[in-house]
Amino acid sequence: MGEDPLALETRRRLYAAVERTPGLSAREIQRSAGTAWGETAYHLERLALSGLLHRERGSHQDFYFCAKLPLGDRTLLRVARSAATRRILVTLLETSDLTLGEITARSELSVSRGSIHLRRLLATGIVGSGRREQLRTFAVVDPPRIARILVAYRESYTDRWVERLVDTFGELFPP
Repeated sequence: MGEDPLALETRRRLYAAVERTPGLSAREIQRSAGTAWGETAYHLERLALSGLLHRERGSHQDFYFCAKLPLGDRTLLRVARSAATRRILVTLLETSDLTLGEITARSELSVSRGSIHLRRLLATGIVGSGRREQLRTFAVVDPPRIARILVAYRESYTDRWVERLVDTFGELFPP
C-alpha cells in the first residue's frame, strides 16, 4: 500500500487551501498556505498524482480543484475567479435577457471588458444568447445551479458582488 497523500502537514495545508477556495492558481495556493514556491509546486504535483486534486490547464496558468468537485462546477468556479465575470453573472441572475450595453451599465464595466468576459461565459456554456428585436441578449443557462455555487463559495471572493445575490434571493439561501 502507498502512503497517505495527506500524511504531511504541508500537503494538508495546500489541500485545505484548495478545498476552501477551488479554482486557485498555484501562486494563490502558495500565498494562502504560506509555503515556499518549490515546496508548493512539488506537493501540488503529488496531490494531483494521488488523485486528490485535479489540475486544469488555463491559457496562462493552472487551476486546482478537489477531485470530488464535478466538472461543471469546476468550470464555473474557474471563470468566476474573475471579479468582472462575477459582476456579469450576478447582473444576469438578477435580471435575465439583457443586452451587452445593459449588462455593462448595471455591472459597472466598460463595454470592451464586459464583452471579453461575456465571450468566456458563452464559450463555457454558462451563459446563452437570444434575441430581442434586433439586439442580442444574454441569460444564465441554469440560474438556480449557478446561484447556489456562487453563494456556496462566496467567502473565497474578495469583492462583495455575490452578496448582492444573497441580498436579492436571501430566502433561497438560509443560514
